[in-house]
Amino acid sequence: MSGKITIATCQFPVGSDVQSNTSYIQMQMRIARSRGADIAHFSECCLSGYAGMDFDHFPDRDQLVGSLQQIQDTARVLNLWLIVGSHHYEAGIQKPYNSLYLINPEGEIAERYDKRLLTGGTTGWDQHYYSPGRQPVTFSLNGIPCGLLICHEWRYGELYRQYERLGCELIFQSWYDGNMTYPEYQDKGQNLGEVIIGTVRGNAANNHLWISASNTSKKESCFPGFVVRPDGSISDRLRRNETSVLITAIDTSQHFEDPSGHHRDKLDPFL
Repeated sequence: MSGKITIATCQFPVGSDVQSNTSYIQMQMRIARSRGADIAHFSECCLSGYAGMDFDHFPDRDQLVGSLQQIQDTARVLNLWLIVGSHHYEAGIQKPYNSLYLINPEGEIAERYDKRLLTGGTTGWDQHYYSPGRQPVTFSLNGIPCGLLICHEWRYGELYRQYERLGCELIFQSWYDGNMTYPEYQDKGQNLGEVIIGTVRGNAANNHLWISASNTSKKESCFPGFVVRPDGSISDRLRRNETSVLITAIDTSQHFEDPSGHHRDKLDPFL
């Protein structure tokens, strides 16, 4: 399949103030639309804030629902697709999901992706606050098959290969890798950012995928938002720690070298 789409990869300093996060999201949605974007892509927990980083006690659920509705209304007014990170609560689930909502230009929630692989195994940080999701989510934008991933899932090449085998050509992946002190950034954050960018580039090239990577810009962030082409090259990137919107025009009919394409469908390429 082939198609064209213009995406806005957005970043701002996500925090515990849901109304402030909402204002940033709405502002950048308007910027994205004014610059010709079909979809605005935001970071992990950009609406709710990230548990354990921004707060220890979850924000009021009614406030989150109301703020999400404000954003849905803005998407409808702007006729804009949107990917926004927040918490999703379900009956019978003690801890919320760490989720990405796909909102269509009518302001409706078209899909929801729940982070499947949480940090720290069964007893770690994410596990303390969130419930794990169970399945991939695919959808089509302008004829382009797309998928969703969240943060820590960058460490698992199997997930990118799963989406490739489901026919996806474009992945929207949202991170929260920021809110560090400068000494923390120097000690571990800078290296983490370099490893993330390098691994995402490798996963793009190995699976012939476009990837939009959105992150918080809250100081110190580990890396800025960026977009990778199917050959692993970076199309463009933002500046770390800056509130900004990156506009990228994607044409999936464009040719890119794909040296691994000959063996990609084999379980074992050496058989």
